[in-house]
Amino acid sequence: MTGHAPALLALVGALLLASPAGAQRYARDWRDLSPDEQRRAWDNYQRYQQLPQNRRDQYDQRFQRYQAMPPQEQQRLRQNYDQYRGQDPAARELFNQKYRRWKERGGR
Repeated sequence: MTGHAPALLALVGALLLASPAGAQRYARDWRDLSPDEQRRAWDNYQRYQQLPQNRRDQYDQRFQRYQAMPPQEQQRLRQNYDQYRGQDPAARELFNQKYRRWKERGGR
């Protein structure tokens, strides 16, 4: 992915690993993950640990907001993320460009 990651991706990227309590609430048991899922989870966790504290704090805050969402809203967010991930790279880049323009205009 090029450019700044959309907030949605940043949130989902930190969701399961930003908080051990959150990870227990939403994640499957480590043993239930496929080897590829374990590798990706570990890679995400290592990237999170290497971030500056202010970025980790931002992810933690996003995770807390996610936890406060009603279950239906959490499900909608997960479905939107799955849909995004299923797009080909060109479609994702187009989405990222539109998202950046929206954020520049003050979108929340």
